[in-house]
Amino acid sequence: MPIPPNDTTCALCGESTWIELAHDDDDDELESESDMDLDLIPEQAEERGNGWRRRPEPTGSSSNGMVHEEQQQQQQPTSPDVVVPDDLVLQNCPVRHHFHWQCFLSHSEPETHCPACHHAIIPAAAAAAAAADDDEKLLATITNEGGQEADFDMRPVLIEERLFASSPHLRTHAALCAACFTGDEAAVLDILSSPAWSPAEITHLVNTADIDKHWTPLFYAAVAGRTGIVALLLHNGADPNVRDRFEHVPAEYANEEGHVEVLDMLRGARGVY
Repeated sequence: MPIPPNDTTCALCGESTWIELAHDDDDDELESESDMDLDLIPEQAEERGNGWRRRPEPTGSSSNGMVHEEQQQQQQPTSPDVVVPDDLVLQNCPVRHHFHWQCFLSHSEPETHCPACHHAIIPAAAAAAAAADDDEKLLATITNEGGQEADFDMRPVLIEERLFASSPHLRTHAALCAACFTGDEAAVLDILSSPAWSPAEITHLVNTADIDKHWTPLFYAAVAGRTGIVALLLHNGADPNVRDRFEHVPAEYANEEGHVEVLDMLRGARGVY
């Protein structure tokens, strides 16, 4: 694996903070070893100058285009590797350790301390306040294939990841909410028809509210106008009368966004016409 200049290593696993992406010859798509979603295709990333490194594409052929297979194999190297950064640096860590995103999310150190050197990364006074509310931030500089973002608050991400680890069904719930909002009907159907869930558990899942807005999956489908998904959720016991933290029901959001078909469906389910 080619190592770019100024290479750094993760303080937890010891591996390079530059990771290699596999290049697929068949469909020319890039797949990350860490299953990370790509925000930019390589050409866009190079234009943005955000750290992509690629070896040149194979070039050259015979003048008549008739190159013997053995010669062609010799002339054309294997598909080029793509190396991208996966780097997280805690801003208040005095040592400025580097971490992989997933390594940092997986550590067991309290979110107030660096998992490598154990220094406090939230000041003592702020740490006391952080224990009482969610306002205190754990700032980091994130560098990945999409570019670099400073002042990224890792604390809510870390808390959510640990919540998912202790309650795996919440990860499924988050995936369901995301699929309802984006309109991924196949993903919604896969979750709702999974043999791992009993009918009672499915009903509980579709009526579980998230932490932020107290939205159930029905809210996400309603606000985005996902008619088919709204029908699926209602069929699986979703409550159209549930209220969020603002005391609104899903039909109100469908009405605000002008999703007439969804609104009619929800009004019918509520018995309100």
